[in-house]
Amino acid sequence: MRLLGLLSFLALTLFPASAFAQAAPPIGYWVTADGGEKLLVGADAQCSFAATGAATWGGRCTWQSTSIGGILSVWYSTIGGPAAVRWSVIWVNRTTIKVDGDVFYRRQ
Repeated sequence: MRLLGLLSFLALTLFPASAFAQAAPPIGYWVTADGGEKLLVGADAQCSFAATGAATWGGRCTWQSTSIGGILSVWYSTIGGPAAVRWSVIWVNRTTIKVDGDVFYRRQ
């Protein structure tokens, strides 16, 4: 019994990444407190972003998860071919995320 406990401890110590779940994508409609930025992440892998004073844009999006969030990439067309904007997303709680440091709240 002690051997099993020791082996379990060593496995969790040596391979900690396998002990953590991966974060889900932030599907939904997200808005900053002042409404200046809006992010829509669809379950259909389509995303859009709007900021006050700037054009709304969007396209196909991908999610690379980590244990606390992930990288959200939004792909769009350019003259030179597809390009992506990538944001670091951290889950604060079920209704709040940080996107490159800006706090967004779930509205839908």
